[in-house]
Amino acid sequence: MAFFRGSIRSKSLGMDTGLTVVLPFDRAPISETECPVVYLLHGHGENADVWTRMTAVERYANAYGVALVMPEVQRSFYTDMAMGLSYFTYVAEELPALCEKLFHIGARREDRFAAGLSMGGYGAIKLGLRCPERFAGCAGFSGCLDMDALRATLAESEPGLQNEAKAMFGADLVINPEDNLFYLLEKTARLPKSQLPKVMVTCGTEDFLYAQNVRFRDAIQALPYEFAYREWPGTHEWGFWDQSIQHALEFFFPGRKEFVQQAATKR
Repeated sequence: MAFFRGSIRSKSLGMDTGLTVVLPFDRAPISETECPVVYLLHGHGENADVWTRMTAVERYANAYGVALVMPEVQRSFYTDMAMGLSYFTYVAEELPALCEKLFHIGARREDRFAAGLSMGGYGAIKLGLRCPERFAGCAGFSGCLDMDALRATLAESEPGLQNEAKAMFGADLVINPEDNLFYLLEKTARLPKSQLPKVMVTCGTEDFLYAQNVRFRDAIQALPYEFAYREWPGTHEWGFWDQSIQHALEFFFPGRKEFVQQAATKR
């Protein structure tokens, strides 16, 4: 594997911001096409290197021959903040363009995916549903998927969190339709089936966000998405997410792990 940890200059944010990238060494011999990529998103209060510190994602990426791009978005909920920075624009538009130039990773829709945990699970599924022309699939692990439920919780929270929420969503905590996954599910479902992203959700049955994930599961199952849902005993913790990213890679790239292994034995 090749591992990069540093910062890039973002025009959308008007500042330098952290970035971690993992690249498989053997991507070129496997295929003459660009390397597929998963934009792997962190949760609330975490940063760009948390996935590589807390899980074995480098090893999994090498097994599948895919790149991982792990940006840093602070506590923004992957939104273009009402009173802050344009983090969704950064992750959805600017970051892929920068990484495709710097690292020669997949620029085609069929090579580009998003996944994340908790806040990042929300961000990943929002990327897939808002930008189906750019992302072929998305996965949320223990995701905070119901913004109306989040708004109700934040409205009754301590003053510090209320102020943080107002920075994201405005003083009245109004969730815009384009930040509401249930609205986006219905809107994007009107596209031809071939243009819909494939979607995966995982959640532990003891997770405090379990009810939100079940509501999302029930809503999407009535629509024409290719959808996979996995639940098993677990809470909001890294052991669960380490298993979840393995499920997501197989969902995104079925059969690719075996293909990579066969290619490696022939060299």
